[in-house]
Amino acid sequence: MIDASVASRFLLVEDLSDKAAQVLEGFLEGALDLSAPKLMICEVGNTLWKATKRGFISLDQAERKFSYLLRLKIDSIELNEEDHREVLKWSVRSNATYYDSLYVRSSIKVGAVLLTGDDTLFKVACEEIPAVHLRDYRR
Repeated sequence: MIDASVASRFLLVEDLSDKAAQVLEGFLEGALDLSAPKLMICEVGNTLWKATKRGFISLDQAERKFSYLLRLKIDSIELNEEDHREVLKWSVRSNATYYDSLYVRSSIKVGAVLLTGDDTLFKVACEEIPAVHLRDYRR
């Protein structure tokens, strides 16, 4: 399972984009299954908005990149009411944002390892679930 910090690196050149490219390549070749909660799409959209506002990319580029991400058809993890209650409880208990906690709960729900490029999420996730930081990803 991936979070937005990985998916955004599929689209924008940042540190660890080379590692994200390896993940994407594995997915496109069918060697790797990717999933994410629906939140990931919103977070990547926000990242593209920010890159546009800062002048790193044009609106046209952002639209094309976002369309590409949507066409990848990464499996979307649906959370029910009980899952969301668990997300809230875990976020309070772990002093993690609700957004980060959503990725942790989604990983638990589908029994997947969380792949993230977010240092803060990685640190809290490791206490609860199997997680790999993007910098340590090996194909």
